Amino acid sequence: MKILIVFREGKSDNLFVNTLCKGISDKGIDITCSVDKFWNDNNTFYDIIHFQWPEEIAGWSTQEADIANRFESRVNELKKRGSKFIYTRHNIRPHYSGEITSRIYDIIEQTADTVVHMGNFSKKESEGKLYNARNVVIPHHIYENTYNENITKDQARKELGIDSDKYVITAFGKFRHMDEVKMILSAFVSLDIKNKYLLAPRLLPFSPCANNKSIVKRIISKLAFVISVPVLKAINISGGSNENIISDEDLPLYIAASDIIMVQRKRILNSGNVPLGFLFGKVVAGPDTGNVGELLRQTGNPVFNPELKESITKAMKEGYKLSASGKGETNRMFAYRNYAIDKISAMYIDEYKLLV
Repeated sequence: MKILIVFREGKSDNLFVNTLCKGISDKGIDITCSVDKFWNDNNTFYDIIHFQWPEEIAGWSTQEADIANRFESRVNELKKRGSKFIYTRHNIRPHYSGEITSRIYDIIEQTADTVVHMGNFSKKESEGKLYNARNVVIPHHIYENTYNENITKDQARKELGIDSDKYVITAFGKFRHMDEVKMILSAFVSLDIKNKYLLAPRLLPFSPCANNKSIVKRIISKLAFVISVPVLKAINISGGSNENIISDEDLPLYIAASDIIMVQRKRILNSGNVPLGFLFGKVVAGPDTGNVGELLRQTGNPVFNPELKESITKAMKEGYKLSASGKGETNRMFAYRNYAIDKISAMYIDEYKLLV
């Protein structure tokens, strides 16, 4: 049995596919990750072609008008050869939607033989509405043995220059929209906990090196960044540019330094930050939407209504109490028991075998 996961070759800042591919390969399955082989390999028959993010098909900012038509033709060609398609549904629709990318989503949704959902919310939402495929639930796996999980909170805070007595709320994902920035900042400012501290390394829509903008926009962006950072620091907020990419080496510092992890989204289906926070033994708070809300409620972690500042502040307070009571360690044990890569890889292999 030969499997092709349609995902870029080489190193990526998103570890989902690379760790899953390794987990499946370690169980003796012949599996390859490649976008190029999807388009150009006509000499190898793949029993299963496994799609992840449809954006990978054409590049994340494609302007190639005909690529959706070429993609549909390629899908039909591979179907005729006998390949089966699996689609892991990470998003309902693309974050930065355009006609081309949306059509690629449609084609994958309409032609998949099996759709994998990361929670029952997504499965129930899809059945009978979006897909004619078999719909199954396979949770998001954890990235054990990938990061330095042994770094202590004190070590991480020393590295980041954070006092040991701070209550640290960390939102380490990229803030994609200004309403996410406003949502978290307004709730944090309203939080009446002594020594509160917000760690948000990808908070600001400004950059000190915005080289991809016009001269005027570069000047404005740099000036806004230079002004914003000290102003935020004065109110116990450490905010960096959302253009920053946190390296695999630095990411454990941000998580280990935290008391709770915030999923700073208003609209979301899945978030890898939930199992990542659990892996490091942290309390995780997030919006009561999609599979994220379902998982957080199931595990007794704080959820909030993203439209209500009071609800977000309340979740921050609840996270403070849960963190002090050892809830993070409970999350860690739950994650290893339910989301270990060995277990999740076996679930995917079962689905592959069922299709073949």
